[in-house]
Amino acid sequence: MTDGTDGDGTDEMADVADATDPARARALSLQLALSRAHSAARAGDLDLAARLLDELDGLDGPDAFSDRATVLAALNLRAKVHAQRGELTEADACWSRVEAIAPGDPDAAAGRRTLAKIAAGRRHARPVVHTGRVAVVAAALAGAVLIGGGGWLLANGGDDGDGDRQSSDSVAEADTGSERLREESRRADALRERLEALEAGDTAAAARRDSTLDAVEKRLAMPGVEIRRHADDVQLVFSTGVFPYDSVIGPQGASALTEIGRRLAGLGSGPGPGPGAGAGGGTGVETTVVGHSVAVPGGAPSGGSVVALNRARVAALYLAQDSDLRLTDFRLVSADQRRGPFPATEANAPRNRTVTLLITPKEPPPAS
Repeated sequence: MTDGTDGDGTDEMADVADATDPARARALSLQLALSRAHSAARAGDLDLAARLLDELDGLDGPDAFSDRATVLAALNLRAKVHAQRGELTEADACWSRVEAIAPGDPDAAAGRRTLAKIAAGRRHARPVVHTGRVAVVAAALAGAVLIGGGGWLLANGGDDGDGDRQSSDSVAEADTGSERLREESRRADALRERLEALEAGDTAAAARRDSTLDAVEKRLAMPGVEIRRHADDVQLVFSTGVFPYDSVIGPQGASALTEIGRRLAGLGSGPGPGPGAGAGGGTGVETTVVGHSVAVPGGAPSGGSVVALNRARVAALYLAQDSDLRLTDFRLVSADQRRGPFPATEANAPRNRTVTLLITPKEPPPAS
């Protein structure tokens, strides 16, 4: 007892446009960093590409913020950047991680085969990196394989028997490199715009929420009531217990709840947009009435109680009686016995025979 009782890019962009939660926002940020790194690598700025890829460091496998395709694309690009900078050991390590996630990945397989040829002396690497910039056009004319075209800048020695084919392939890659760069740039711009819109929406929503909570604090400030401001709601705590025993309300608590009800009506209290939302220039809030009880020897120590729920119901009656609010405008819950507004001590037991109110800003209706 207590108290006496996947796709072609179009689908991907649609998914991005629908991203509204932090996890999706983080995934979008990772995709944007990867796209920018691709663009930097294609433009020959390997230092910038490496810095952008550092934002994706630690992605050893898909997690809450990154899918399998993002991880594989980041590792493959990092391997190519390492190879083009002459860091062949690091490149091989990246491709090894790719194969651990996706055995048989063609980029990783081709890259590691080429690295093996270099290690065996059958092919010569020719890094062309000096200050972080690569002369892409000159390298292409020299018969190089461009980043994004399945390889990296390597001299074609012809001593492995396929030099003519490799040179021809390299020229073809150079012909399509500009179009790939333009496409990656367009995609990066689109991702950036959507991320900025998402962040702007979050900022606007936070500003609206803070403004509403400021109005709640100002309007509900009154003697005998402590206002506890949180990030997403305002909690009203009565200084003295509202219920001397069971569900019998005290005169001071009844008077305070009646006055709070009148003030809540001006804030547009209710479960959603409705007739009361505009009353008194209301900002639109939802009110949860939380009943509290005190655990007694032999009673349940947790899990809520009928007494606490009855206290929430009685409090809602007083909130509604002198206002335009209805009982259905309130959400009634029972708190756990261990979750009183004051520490669970014997001295605080009378203060914890009470209710608290949680005032939360309404979410605006979705745009049509």
